[in-house]
Amino acid sequence: MSRITIVIPTFGRPRFLMRQIAYWKNSDAKVVILDGSPTPVSIPPTMMSPNIRYVHSGGSFPTRIVSAGEYVSTPYCAMLSDDEFFTFSGLRASLSRLDTDPTIVGCVGRCQYFFVDQQRFLLKDAYREWKPFSPAAVTQSLRLDEDLPPNKTHMAHYAVMRSNVWKDVILNAYSQTFSCAYSYERLVNLRRTILGRTEILEDLLWFRSMENRNITTSTASGPNFLAWVRSPEYSGEIGEYRRIATRLLVEGGVDPLEAKEFEHRWFSVGVDQTILRKSKLRKRFRDWYRQKLLVWSPKWFRLFVKRHLPNRLLEFSGWQGYGLDEMCDSLASRGTRFDREEIELIMELSLATARDLTADTNQSNAQ
Repeated sequence: MSRITIVIPTFGRPRFLMRQIAYWKNSDAKVVILDGSPTPVSIPPTMMSPNIRYVHSGGSFPTRIVSAGEYVSTPYCAMLSDDEFFTFSGLRASLSRLDTDPTIVGCVGRCQYFFVDQQRFLLKDAYREWKPFSPAAVTQSLRLDEDLPPNKTHMAHYAVMRSNVWKDVILNAYSQTFSCAYSYERLVNLRRTILGRTEILEDLLWFRSMENRNITTSTASGPNFLAWVRSPEYSGEIGEYRRIATRLLVEGGVDPLEAKEFEHRWFSVGVDQTILRKSKLRKRFRDWYRQKLLVWSPKWFRLFVKRHLPNRLLEFSGWQGYGLDEMCDSLASRGTRFDREEIELIMELSLATARDLTADTNQSNAQ
């Protein structure tokens, strides 16, 4: 894995940063941590490893990500949030796939949400609705047709990519700052599809944390995507956003007339689809119910429900989770190859971090 660089942006979460260091020091992957926190984290020398580079540069998220290219000299690269993991065996499988197939630009993993609840490490599938590009999508136009609304394949934000492609995608998606944090992922997807095809690799397991607040609840993220595109306050940004998309299409070799149609699908049809999805009565009720249940139910009730109700009912409440044995059996039944010891390492580090955070909270409350 010395041929891949993992870029990890972080901000104000030292416990999770230290967990990343503890995880990656057991590998030979190159790791670059880009910290935008007001003050640098003091990392004990015994924790560090030659394969890990910590850069405290401050600055906004887009600024730090655009600067990442100067630290990447390996053939392959991927970005990872500071509270998430790739399995080592999955990364090796993705490098092997990219080595043997020069027609693809990257590999996208299968996602497992994880969280710690009552000292239990729990997992559940996520994004199983993602689809691969079809074998017929061998041209740029066909890729764009399959990937742009009203169609959809899969997200590319956390793909393992050839480094020259990753740098191009990140530079073109993040070189302009927007008020909505969700705007960038759409540009990442568009640029990826212009440049080449990524493949979903079942063996590349991506463990996505549910430990921290969603970006939509963070003031730093700005408005959500629909609020952003609907507000007259951001009309100038929206115009620039759409001009960037058109430029990327034309400079990528798309005929200008066809580029205009693709940009319309990318933005206008995409917005319409998002509005339709958000307005469905069932989803509105489910989200309302889930929010009220999670916020207002007493602790004793939540503990009882999560311990005794079947997972098919917990899925509706947002409390669904499976133990390691059950999830490993599920992965094996689908033909996913994995190293259980790697998942156990993620579990041990997650449980330790949960204990540390609880101790931090108790100490803060006692002061």
